Amino acid sequence: MVVVEFEYEEMRKLIDLPKDKMVASLSDLGAPSEYEPEVKKIITELTPNRPDWYSMEGLARALKAYHGGGSPSYSAVKSDYRVIVHPSVAKVRPYTVCAVVKGLAFNDQRIKDMVLLQEKLLATLGRRVKKFGLGVYPLHAIKFPVSYTTMRPDEIEYTPLGSDGPMKARDILRDHKKGQQYGHILEGQARYPVFVDADGKVMALIPVVNSAETGKVDVGTRDVFIEVSGTEIHTCKAALNIIVCTFADMGGTPHGVLMDYGDERFLSPDLKPREVRISIKEVNRVLGLELGEKELGAHLGRMGYAYSKGVVKVPPYRADVLGTIDIIEDVAISYGYNNFKPTLPDFFCAGEALRSHDDLDEIMRGMGFMEVKTFMLTNKDKLDVVGQAGAATEIANPGSADYTVVRPSLLVDMLETVTINKMKGLPQRFYEIGIVQDGDRSVKRLVFGVVDKKLEFADVRGYLQMLAAERGFEFALEKRKNKMFDDEISCTVIADGKKAGMFGKVSKAVLDSVGISFDVYICELEL
Repeated sequence: MVVVEFEYEEMRKLIDLPKDKMVASLSDLGAPSEYEPEVKKIITELTPNRPDWYSMEGLARALKAYHGGGSPSYSAVKSDYRVIVHPSVAKVRPYTVCAVVKGLAFNDQRIKDMVLLQEKLLATLGRRVKKFGLGVYPLHAIKFPVSYTTMRPDEIEYTPLGSDGPMKARDILRDHKKGQQYGHILEGQARYPVFVDADGKVMALIPVVNSAETGKVDVGTRDVFIEVSGTEIHTCKAALNIIVCTFADMGGTPHGVLMDYGDERFLSPDLKPREVRISIKEVNRVLGLELGEKELGAHLGRMGYAYSKGVVKVPPYRADVLGTIDIIEDVAISYGYNNFKPTLPDFFCAGEALRSHDDLDEIMRGMGFMEVKTFMLTNKDKLDVVGQAGAATEIANPGSADYTVVRPSLLVDMLETVTINKMKGLPQRFYEIGIVQDGDRSVKRLVFGVVDKKLEFADVRGYLQMLAAERGFEFALEKRKNKMFDDEISCTVIADGKKAGMFGKVSKAVLDSVGISFDVYICELEL
């Protein structure tokens, strides 16, 4: 989930709604919100499918349309700004789109909001900078034409943001915070992508960090240059449009930039609405309604669209609209889910059990364990806690930053189950039978966890002994270090002469990272 928080009084400057109505309207739109009186802020939780809502301006734009205030139109003023894209970037990060926005009035809060918007776009739409990175630069510090090109690491030297002096590219990747975070993206490359202005000043090492000389926006900045650079041009364009429209809502005026790819030239940003044809018959069929042309237009208007004679104009900031079904979903939101009358379906489909309970379930339940079910998908941040991030199979096009890889084991899911239940009574005993992806194999495994204020090794080992006796196998424990477990109680389970799993006491460092102060033992076995 993405969290956007803002002061209610600040939002009132953009749209004057009573506090309760503002919270209720955001929730009705699909952005669950609540007011925190201690900090006088509205806290909004968003799913990653609406990146245009990652800023206060984006939410205010949606609220205005929802309450009949209409939607703004956006366009870019013609200008002479030019960015030259060199062919060498095709081997690393081949695409960039840029824009200039003038007439902004930054203050400390707006700069913080701008940085947060960038971070949220990078984490979700940008897939943690794998799809694109972005930068915002004070226009007065840059001389055009700007070049997007590559240089050898030893040729790149500049003072990055947050540094006291010049650094070489390899030093940035090794020692700078942003380099440590994103440097792996450039691993193995002979040349690194950079933005360089007409005076030869390095503006940024892409996608790592801007230059302190040309990339520091402060309260005195009025005009900015924006670049979004990555591996997919459509995603880059979507991110740029969101930022430009947000800056326009702050009072800025977008200016076009000529993107010169040599064999292709085009103006950026493209803020023209996309036209999508829609059938009112199809809308009514999907939703089970009987809307007329005028009613459909009204609902679409409340969701920020323009509509006329079967054609919907999709605003440039709506990166989430991929087809007509997304538009129909917005019609349903405007109509109000609570206004739909539930009916019984006119067909019947017999269901089947996903998994029959076998003797293993009986054994675990007989020992007092409660079964849990978790998702097969997770993310590398969670896996890194238990040292398994490198073993995960990545998803080519994940729909959420929370679910980007297929789990290589059940360990992290059991740890998360214990974490979620840490405020419950003790002792706790959980088990799960699930599928994991071990390299190119899909494997069925059992994991069980035991939690209590104080646990002895022999007591928890007894559960494994009981399981082995009931299932008819013999086992041995061989001491072996594991990042998740305490060094003194970290074992490999050997059954029939083969490695069958792992068993251990979760280390204090791991428990501290998830806020658990009890003893936790976890065992995972391949079935």
